Amino acid sequence: MLIFPRLGITVELSTEDDHFLRDVLHLVSELKLNDRYVDKADLLSPESSPGVWDANEPLILPEIVVHFTLSVFAELGGEALQLVASQELYGTDLCDRLGEPVAILLDGHENYPSMILKAKITTAADIFRPALGSEQSNNQTGESRVQDSAPISGDQTGNFEGLMQLLSQFNPSNGGRFISYGSDNFGNREDINRRIEVEEKAVRSTPDSDPDKPSRLNNLGNSLLRRFERLGNLDDLNSAIAQNQAAVNRTADGHPEKPIRLNNLGSSLLRRFERLGNVDDLNSAIARLQAAVNLTPDGHPDKPNWLNNLGSSLLRRFECLGNIDDLDSGSTRLQAAVNLTPDDHPDKPNRLNNLGNSLLRRFERLGNVDDLDSGIARHQAAVKLSPDDHPDKPSLLNNLGTSLLIRFERLGNVDDLDSAIAQNQAAVNRTADGHPEKPIRLNNLGNSLLRRFERLGNVDDLDSGIARHQAAVKLSPDDHPYNSNLLNSLGSSLLRRFERLRNVDDLHIGIAQLQAAVNLSPDGHPDKPDLLDNLGRSLIRRFEHLRNVDDAEASIVQLSAASLSPVGSPSVRLAAAKRWIAVAFITNHTSLLTACECAITIIPLVAWLGLSILDRHQHLAQIGVIVRDIAAIAILIGQCDKAIEWLEQGRSIVWTQILQLRTPVDELRAVEPDLADRLLHVSSLLDQGMKSTKSQNKGEPSLEEEARQYRALARERDEIIEKIRLLPRFGDFLRPLKLRQLVNAAKGGPVVVINVSKIRCDALALVYGADEVIHIPLPGFTSEKITQLKAEFNSILKSSGVRMRAVRDEEVEVGGDEGCKRTLAELWDHLVKPVLGSLAFSHGPDTLPRIWWCVTGQLAFLPIHAAGVYHTEDSSQQIQDYAISSYAPTISALLEQANPPARRPFRHVSAVEPSSGASYIPNTERELECIQRRLHNRDYVVLRKAGATKERVMKAMKECNWLHLACHGIQNAKNATKSGLLLHGGKLTLEEIIRLSLPHAEFAFLSACQTMTGDEELSDEAVHIAGAMSLAGYRSVVATMWSIEDALAPKVTDAFYARLLLDGERPDNRKAAEALHFSVKKLREEEKDIRMLSWLPFVHLGI
Repeated sequence: MLIFPRLGITVELSTEDDHFLRDVLHLVSELKLNDRYVDKADLLSPESSPGVWDANEPLILPEIVVHFTLSVFAELGGEALQLVASQELYGTDLCDRLGEPVAILLDGHENYPSMILKAKITTAADIFRPALGSEQSNNQTGESRVQDSAPISGDQTGNFEGLMQLLSQFNPSNGGRFISYGSDNFGNREDINRRIEVEEKAVRSTPDSDPDKPSRLNNLGNSLLRRFERLGNLDDLNSAIAQNQAAVNRTADGHPEKPIRLNNLGSSLLRRFERLGNVDDLNSAIARLQAAVNLTPDGHPDKPNWLNNLGSSLLRRFECLGNIDDLDSGSTRLQAAVNLTPDDHPDKPNRLNNLGNSLLRRFERLGNVDDLDSGIARHQAAVKLSPDDHPDKPSLLNNLGTSLLIRFERLGNVDDLDSAIAQNQAAVNRTADGHPEKPIRLNNLGNSLLRRFERLGNVDDLDSGIARHQAAVKLSPDDHPYNSNLLNSLGSSLLRRFERLRNVDDLHIGIAQLQAAVNLSPDGHPDKPDLLDNLGRSLIRRFEHLRNVDDAEASIVQLSAASLSPVGSPSVRLAAAKRWIAVAFITNHTSLLTACECAITIIPLVAWLGLSILDRHQHLAQIGVIVRDIAAIAILIGQCDKAIEWLEQGRSIVWTQILQLRTPVDELRAVEPDLADRLLHVSSLLDQGMKSTKSQNKGEPSLEEEARQYRALARERDEIIEKIRLLPRFGDFLRPLKLRQLVNAAKGGPVVVINVSKIRCDALALVYGADEVIHIPLPGFTSEKITQLKAEFNSILKSSGVRMRAVRDEEVEVGGDEGCKRTLAELWDHLVKPVLGSLAFSHGPDTLPRIWWCVTGQLAFLPIHAAGVYHTEDSSQQIQDYAISSYAPTISALLEQANPPARRPFRHVSAVEPSSGASYIPNTERELECIQRRLHNRDYVVLRKAGATKERVMKAMKECNWLHLACHGIQNAKNATKSGLLLHGGKLTLEEIIRLSLPHAEFAFLSACQTMTGDEELSDEAVHIAGAMSLAGYRSVVATMWSIEDALAPKVTDAFYARLLLDGERPDNRKAAEALHFSVKKLREEEKDIRMLSWLPFVHLGI
C-alpha cells in the first residue's frame, strides 16, 4: 500500500508492484533531480521512520515522488497503475487531483491525461519490460526478421537495469520529458543519438570494477542495435554485438541478469546473420538464446520472450539449412511463447506473427493445408491485436499478405489473392523509403501482383509487379543477403512479360537477373535449387525462342545442379528434374538417363514417411505421370530392365513404405541385434501411428505434437537405416529391388506390367527363369485412347446405376452391354492379345496358367481380366480361355505375399448384413447360408446384423485368418483413406484397415461394392479397400471393381467355396484366383441372360 498524504489518495498494489516501487525509491535516491541528489530521508514523510524499508508497512511519499513515479509509469508504458482510491475520491475527483501535478512534469505531452488514467496493467514490472521487438517478414523472398527478439532491459530481480537507464534520462528542466522510451520513438534521430551519447558517457565513466558496468554495456548495446534497425549502419550492429558480448563476459553465471544479457547478445548476432548471412552468427545466436532459456525458471515473466526468440532463430536456421528438426523445435518454442502470453500483452501480436511464420514454413515443407490455415489465422490475429500506429504493423501486414498469397497458390481462391495484395500494399504504404525492410515488402507486393496477372491476365498487374521488383532491387544495399531473392523475383517477372508480349529484351534482361541471383546464392543454401530451376526454365524459353543449342546446354547445367542438390525442397528439385528430362529428351542429350534416375530417387523424398498418409497421397497425385514417362523413355532407348525397376520404385510409394515398416530383420539381428531391435521398435511405433486424424482425449498429446513425434521417429528410422547400410553385406538394405530379385515374383506365372505414357505404351513381362524382360510394344494403344475408353466405360457404369450393391433394374442395364463389349474388344485387340501372343499362351489348355497384371494410369479402372470379343459365340478371343487373371499393385507385393510365415489352423469369420443404416441387402442371409453349408464342420465365426460392429469385426480379423464380408462398401472421392465398409455403428475405413498388421491373415472375400475402385488421382497407388486388405496382411483377396448384383452374390459365393473346399483338406488361399475364375464361368453358363456388368466386377488381387 502507498499513501500519498497531500493528495489524500491510497494506492493498493499487488505484492510484486509494492516491492517494485520500493526499489524505484532506491534508484531515485541515486538520481540527480533539479541539480541536487535526493537523499532517502527526503523521500519519506515524518510518518515513517527514515531509512527503514519494511515491506510489510505502507510507504508515505512526498508529492515530488508521486509526480516522478507516475510520470515514469506514463512514459514507459503509456498506461497507469490500477489506482484504487478511497470511496470519497472515486470518480472525476481523482482525475482532477492527479491531472494538474502530472501536467507540470509532462508539459507539452499531448496524451498525458489518457496515459495516466485510460488503462490498467497487471504488474508494475511489466511496464519496465517494453516491447522493443523489431520486424519479421517471412515471405517468398526468404526475408525473415525476428519479431520480439529484442533486447530486454530489466527483470524482477531487483536490479532493474532498464529502469535505471530510463531514470538517467529524466530531465526535469525539460518538463519531465524522457529522451527515449520503447520502440515507438525510432522516428526521432535526435532522441536516439542523444540516448546513445548518454549511455556511451556512462560506460566510459564507469570503472571496470564497478558492478554496474555490465548493465551499462548491455544497455548501450541495445540502443546501438535499435539505431542499426532504424538506420541500417553496420558499424552500429557490430558495436552492439561487442557491447552485448562484453556485458555477458562480465556477468557471472549465477547472476539474475545473465539470461537477459545472453538474450540480447543472441538477438544482436541474429540481426547480423540476417544482414550478412554468416551461418556462424546464426549458430552463435541460437546457442546464446538457448542458454537464456535454460537459465530462466518456468513461471518467470521473461520465459515467453526467451522462448519466442529461440523459436524464431531456430526457424531462421531451418530456412537457411533445411533441417526439419529446427522447424519442429522452433515451432514448439513459438507455440509455448504464445501459450504463456496473455491476449492483452503488448508482445502478443509479434509472438502470434512468429508462430504463424513457423506454421507457414511447415506447410511449405510438408504440405499440410491445416498448417497453412492455422498460420494465416495467427497472422490475422496478430494484425488485429496490433494498434495501427505500432511500428511493427507493416511487418505484420506484410506477413499476412504473404501467407494469403501462398494459400491462393495452393487452393486458387481469388479472394485470397486480392486480400494478399491489399495487405502487401498497406505494408508498403506504411514503410518509409529509408527503412531496411522496404525492398522486401516491395518485392512481396510485386509477387502478389504477378500472381494476379497470371490468374486474370491483366498486363497492368504485370507491369506494376515488375515496377515493384525493380524498386526493391534498387533500394537494397549491394551486400544484403536477400538480394538473390529480389533479383530472382525481378528476373521471373520479366520472363512472364516476355511470355506474354514476346519482347526478347525482357527475356535477356530476365536471364541476366536470374543469373545474378544464382551467383549471389551460396552453395548449400536451401533456396539455391529454386533459383537454379528458375534460371534453367528461362534458358529453356530462350532456347525455344531462338533455337540456340547453347541455351539448352546451359539450362541442363542449371537444372541438373538444382535436381542433384543435397539440400532444398524435394518438390522443387523434382520439378527441376522434370525440366531436365524434357530438355535432355528433346535434344537427345547424354544426361537423359541420369536425369531420369535422379527424378526417381527424389520421389520418395516428396512423399516422405514422416508425413501422414493423406499428405503423402496429396504429394503423389501428379507423380504417377512422371514415373510412367520416365519408364517410357527407358523403353525407348532399350533399357527395359531400368523401366521395370523405375516403375517399381516410383509407384505404390505408400504401399512400399508400409510394407518396409513390417520387414523382418532376422538376418540383421544375427549381426547387430541392437540395431535390429531399434529398427523394429521405431518401425513399430511408426506403423501404429499411421493416421491422418485421431480424436484427442484429455491428457493425450495434441494432434500437432503427435505429428512432430511422428516426424522425429521417421528421421530416427532414416538414421538407423543409414547405419545398417554401412555394415558389410547390408549396403542394399531396404533399397529398391533390382530385376534379378523382382523376377522371382513370376514363379507362379508371368507378371505383366503395362506402362501408359503420352510418349508410348508398352507391356513389360517378367517370366521366371528368363534373363531379360520381355518387351511387348503396344502400337495400337495410346494414352489418349485409354483415357477415352475409361471415360466411355465410366459413362456406362453411371447410366447403369451400378455404384451400390442392390437389386438391379434390368431395363437400365440393357444398354450397357453393347458399350461393355466395345470396351472389352478394344482391350483385347490392342493389349491382351499382343501380350498373350508374345508369351505363347494357347487357347483352352487342360490347365489354365496364371497371369498377373500390374497396370498403370487409367488402365487401373478398366476390366483387363475380362478382355475379349463377345459379339460372337467364339470364345477363342476371350482371355478367360487362355489364363486365370489376377492383379497386383506392385511386383514387390507379390514377392512379399509369396513368403508367408508358418500357417496357423484354419479359422473363418463371416460378417454379413450389419445394421449400418444403409439400404437393406436381402440376399446376404442366403450368402451366409452358402458359406456355412460349405464350411460344414470347420472352425468359423459369424457376425451378423447388430453383432457386426467395427470393433468386433476388427477383433475377429486378428483372431481368424480367413474373412468374408457381405455388406455395403463406400468410396470417398475427396479422401480415399476415408473409403470403407459400412458396419453396425460405424464405418471400417481404409486407413483403419491399413493400420492393422495381420501377419497370419490369408484370404479375404469382399462381397461389397467398389472394393477395388481406386482414387482416380492416385491410380498408381492402389488406394482402395482391397489394397488396404493386402497391406494389412491378406495374401489373397476377392474384390469388386464396382457394385455387384445382390441376387447373384450368393451364387458366386457358393460356387467359389464349393471349388475351394472341394478336397476336404485345409483351404489354400493360393487357389482363390482359380476358384473365382471358375465360379464366374459357372455363373455365366447357368445364367444365360446375365448382363455383362453383373459378372465383370469380380476380380482377384494377390497370389
